[in-house]
Amino acid sequence: MASKSTYWIGSRPSDGKGWTYTTSAIELICDEEREAIYRMYRRYVKQWNDIELNNDISLSEHTHEICGAKIVGSANRRFILHWQGNEQVHWILEVFFSRGFKQYYPGFSCALNTLRSTEDIRSIRLHWSLNGKEEFNSWLLKERAVNQDKEEWNEYKK
Repeated sequence: MASKSTYWIGSRPSDGKGWTYTTSAIELICDEEREAIYRMYRRYVKQWNDIELNNDISLSEHTHEICGAKIVGSANRRFILHWQGNEQVHWILEVFFSRGFKQYYPGFSCALNTLRSTEDIRSIRLHWSLNGKEEFNSWLLKERAVNQDKEEWNEYKK
């Protein structure tokens, strides 16, 4: 009988689940990675809200991509990105928001609140297959290089 490989590297979060077509996962706890993801999300919210809150811009201009990674979820108190190099190499990033963080602006728009600090992030999990972890690290460096000079959204509404 073949032994089953370990999916979670390090400790498995109590609510940690695997994703289909991924072979490994890790909870990202490094301060540098948290800060990079915090900044990336604030830039994304700026890009999103500039369109969502401006009636002169067509909603079709919304982008659901950050440097080639697709935004596949932004609800249920988490933000999910998926990058796929080919049918086998890919990664999925899950950013879970802390209790008390209000993800959406109050009212009738789909405008997003920004993260006020890294404390608004409860946890960050990376799932991948093959060399997806290395691809994620390369993507994170690329995203920072491409977008670091762009503005971040600073307003948080309750």
